[in-house]
Amino acid sequence: MKRLLTFGFVLAAAVALHAQDVAIYQQQGGSIFDGVSAALKTACGAEGLGVPVGPVLVSSNQAQSTEDLKALEAKGVKYFFAVGTAASTLAAQRPTSSGIYIFVPNPASSGINQRPKWAGVSPYPDPRGVLTYARSSMNLGRLAVLYTKKHNQEVARAFEEAANAEKIPLKLLGVNGPEDLGPVLGRAVKDVDAVLLLLDPLAFSPDTLRFIVSTCTDAKKPVIGFIDSVTSQGAPFAFYPQADDIARTAASAMKLLKTKGDERKIYYPARFVMSVNEASAKALGVPYDASKVVNKY
Repeated sequence: MKRLLTFGFVLAAAVALHAQDVAIYQQQGGSIFDGVSAALKTACGAEGLGVPVGPVLVSSNQAQSTEDLKALEAKGVKYFFAVGTAASTLAAQRPTSSGIYIFVPNPASSGINQRPKWAGVSPYPDPRGVLTYARSSMNLGRLAVLYTKKHNQEVARAFEEAANAEKIPLKLLGVNGPEDLGPVLGRAVKDVDAVLLLLDPLAFSPDTLRFIVSTCTDAKKPVIGFIDSVTSQGAPFAFYPQADDIARTAASAMKLLKTKGDERKIYYPARFVMSVNEASAKALGVPYDASKVVNKY
């Protein structure tokens, strides 16, 4: 009987060990999303969270997406790593859902940042780290943040708060749309050392990005973006965290969330790497740490 009881306890412990209440729910269509989902498996193990279920990809059919989430919950999933804006929006709408939304550029625009029992991991590196690096390693002491007001007002304020904390001069260059770029950027670029271009519609329109880069280059001022693609299109620099750093930050955030139960906080990966457009960077003569560079154009 004693042996049977011992066996029963061991079996129950094994079942509990292999049961997993965390799943990865991922948006389709991006190598960064795939990379984060893969890295989460290792990062969760390192945090003692076990290997999460998934990834389950967001369906193109919303009704199917709802059924997929219900099926995960029926299997005992209580927490989600929601990777991408579409996945985060759908998962956070579930009435009893909880988890970490990942790679949502501005969660305030959809209200995800106010959902109970949800925290986030930003695609931006820590703004304080970005600003101090620009000042100490690139000799860029006066900075501006360029963005569309409708999409990124809250993110711009986060950079403003970071600049105030680090005592770095920073201008917010909010525009209503591309039509405002000429007067707004044309005046401001003369009085700053560099322009930070947020993850914004301005950064994803080739014509608009070309105008921003040429205006700043004519003034001998670099543009610093936050996604690799801006450097391939002419911007001299981009700063961004890699998938492993995002995943480690997310796993740590999940551990805290499961402990505290409700923490509406946005976490920023501390480490970041760079992409460089070598011709643009050389023309401007801005120094930078080559050991941080992972892509060159």
